[in-house]
Amino acid sequence: MAAKTHVDSSVGERRLRPIYDWLDNGNNKKALQEADKVLKKQPNFQCAKVLKALALLRLGKEDECIQLLDVVRAEVPCDDSTLQAMTICYREIHNPERICEIYEAATKKEPNNEELLDTLIHKQQQTAMALYKLKPKNPYYFWAVMSVVMQAYKADDKLCQNCWCCLSQRGWSRRGASGVEGPLGEKLVSYVFVPLKRASLLMKLERWQDSNILFKLLLREDLDRWSYYVDYFTSALALMDSDSSVEMCKDFLSLVLSENEALSRKLRGPYLAYLELYRRLHERGDKPEQVLGDIMELLMRYIDNFGDKPCCVSDLKIFLPLIPSNRTKDFIHRVNESIGLKEGELPTSGGKTDAAALISRVQLSRCVGCHMDLSVSDKLAPRASSLLQFYDHGHTFNRDTLHTEFACNDPYALLACSYSIRRVGRNRNQSAHIRCYTSPGIRSHHQPIQFPCQAPLASLLFPSLVSAGGAAHRTYELLDVKHMQLDSLGYYHCNNIFVTGQFTATSALYEATLKFFTANYKDSVDHLTFSYKFGSFLKIEEFVEFRERLNNSLHYALVTVERMLLELLASKNFSETVKK
Repeated sequence: MAAKTHVDSSVGERRLRPIYDWLDNGNNKKALQEADKVLKKQPNFQCAKVLKALALLRLGKEDECIQLLDVVRAEVPCDDSTLQAMTICYREIHNPERICEIYEAATKKEPNNEELLDTLIHKQQQTAMALYKLKPKNPYYFWAVMSVVMQAYKADDKLCQNCWCCLSQRGWSRRGASGVEGPLGEKLVSYVFVPLKRASLLMKLERWQDSNILFKLLLREDLDRWSYYVDYFTSALALMDSDSSVEMCKDFLSLVLSENEALSRKLRGPYLAYLELYRRLHERGDKPEQVLGDIMELLMRYIDNFGDKPCCVSDLKIFLPLIPSNRTKDFIHRVNESIGLKEGELPTSGGKTDAAALISRVQLSRCVGCHMDLSVSDKLAPRASSLLQFYDHGHTFNRDTLHTEFACNDPYALLACSYSIRRVGRNRNQSAHIRCYTSPGIRSHHQPIQFPCQAPLASLLFPSLVSAGGAAHRTYELLDVKHMQLDSLGYYHCNNIFVTGQFTATSALYEATLKFFTANYKDSVDHLTFSYKFGSFLKIEEFVEFRERLNNSLHYALVTVERMLLELLASKNFSETVKK
């Protein structure tokens, strides 16, 4: 009997394979034809019926699809392939409640089917406990506990959150856990992430003294871990309101800095830590200069060591507003002195190092607002022109640079474009737009990689400013934007292409963007399933937050509305389009 069942299953899979292939390829008409062929031979083949329903749905025949699904649902299917296919159908018709119902009915029909219970993650707590009673395995018990945790996470009321958290803690305690430390915790001491996780839990519990001591130990082991410094300062400042002082914090930073300076290769973290503490104290309304010294000296200490590194400006950007407005020019003067190059002088003997330091100087000057005093004409000439001159000169330092590496002179071109964009954005001079668009910094072919995002985005912006939608769309296609980039970068182009009259390209772009958002929201259920299945409980909250962020994306909402407006524009029958 078992052999016959296996043969029937193999035959069924072989007959269904063409239907799956046509559905995957997007040829729903062929999939429907193949499903009808199979049903002529096997009229009661449940999975074939559901695949036919899926093909009908994707052909726009939703009513016929629902009728067929209701017929199959009444038969209470239990095989995994049929249930999975029905799950896809109910997702696409936005009826997830039916998914719970079909799995619940299947488990009632076959209550001892472990595989079926394993697949069912909806109604998690009851299902997980049923699994644990059937097969007393630890993962099933922890599924039940984690389902309670997630109910607390999603609860709106504070009282409900506390109630669910207490329930989950009680369930966890039954398995031998006791607070942050316990028998189970001792088994994890060999893992690297455990001390950090323990420290973060202590922070959430507001056990500032314990977390402060632990972060000190962690920092002594890793002097350059910025997240440690951030949490260390949070705990230290909390203790300052009780039994600690700024001097104790400064003494620890001095110890860390002395250990760092003894290294052959200095790390950035200890220098930035002084700046971060200064910023935190300044925000509290304290007087950090009395304890840590002049902010200018702290900044220059970092620049003297790392001013020729690409990370210099990004590291210092959040600390630059701490410089008093009447001292910004003095700061840039100090930076110029540290480089050793006169205004307009090209780097020679220092090579890439001097070029990088000069780039940092120009970027820092922009960050503190020195360019705001320049007139409109000065922004383009001589500033932009001189930066392009530096860019051309920088090619002499790229002889040994691989084509897959960033060139040391690329930031010059981007800075020149930034000056130009600011200038043409004020006076709407189209000739200036075209000059910027065709400048060597944007159109250069010297370096194929050339800042994969920034330079093409600049190329995308210029034609958009002069309503050259076709040129902008060709640049956008070269970027090969996909997946999350459709949200993080797609808005650059979606916001402009509609008004340029490129309606065919606009329709395709909106369709691809909306397809990503809708498909990703549905597929996130699978991510949650696998997190439970393989015990990756720490990822469950991240997946839930990620799904909600995508669903609440402003770009998603704007494209949805713009797509409706585009359909109205292209419609021949306004009233019929509105009904849809």
